[in-house]
Amino acid sequence: MTGLVQLLTDWKGPLPPGGAICEPKIDGFRAARFPGIDGKNRLWTRNGFEIHGAAHILHQLARMEREAGEPLFLDGEFQVGGTLAATKHWCESGWKLGGEAGTLHLFDAMPLSQWRAGGTPIPLYQRKAWLKELVAACAGEEWEWREGSCGRDEGATPVVLIEDEWVGSAQDVLAAACRIWAAGGEGVVIKDADAPYERKRSQTWQKIKRENQHKWRMAA
Repeated sequence: MTGLVQLLTDWKGPLPPGGAICEPKIDGFRAARFPGIDGKNRLWTRNGFEIHGAAHILHQLARMEREAGEPLFLDGEFQVGGTLAATKHWCESGWKLGGEAGTLHLFDAMPLSQWRAGGTPIPLYQRKAWLKELVAACAGEEWEWREGSCGRDEGATPVVLIEDEWVGSAQDVLAAACRIWAAGGEGVVIKDADAPYERKRSQTWQKIKRENQHKWRMAA
């Protein structure tokens, strides 16, 4: 069954030959940017619910799309106030009071046409390199006011790129996870650098969450 985004499975221990990409797991709402049936780009949850109050984020993503020169599908994690609770409150009712909130932590991108076809065969390491270039190009642009913003975007970071590291062993994964947990984070995501993007649950993306930290700390 085809969904909107690629989903994760729980990590069991093995890694692809040669290692994998490891990212911090942001504790928020999975969020993807693509057009609705009216053709207007919006930010959506993985279940297809619109995330409101995100015009500041959409503005920055539109700049990235112009830099790419083609329509884009962009995938990440939306977070408000650094916590899942604050994010949930904003998405359910906080936005109704008006204004904008939150940051989109980006980790994937592809041409929109490929996403519509069910995913992309482009390997993850190439997608991440492209995404990094797009984020950097827009960050380097001269700052300009977004229409209707009255300058409130100046100095803000509506979109950030999730940093990653290379892990070559299970011990590397557990060390990265322990650093995240020690800092109060949610966990890590381990991704096969050579894998395509498929709009379904995939073994090529795996997670270790805070709720399982005791088990993995014992293993370390």
